[in-house]
Amino acid sequence: EDRIQQLESIGFQWVIEQRNNQTWDAMFETLKQYKEEYGNTNVPQRYADNPQLGSWVNTQRSGYKNFRAGKKQSMCQGMSEDRIQQLESIGFRWVIEKQN
Repeated sequence: EDRIQQLESIGFQWVIEQRNNQTWDAMFETLKQYKEEYGNTNVPQRYADNPQLGSWVNTQRSGYKNFRAGKKQSMCQGMSEDRIQQLESIGFRWVIEKQN
């Protein structure tokens, strides 16, 4: 936490906005394709066919949780109201019940 504050005090940028938006948009499109194929957006965190998608979906859930909790933007992985609306528009679920 102290190191984070030190970096932020000198203007360190955690997210490069344009590149992050392009990556986010590409992953969102991949998630829409997953939904077309499987009928849901519940990508397993360790999705063998596309590990990056599984990790990205997990990051969205974590970012949403931090965003809603009012944490610093650097902890929200770029989450915004616009992205929340985009994800919800395709039926994205923020909480998935763990399966035994």
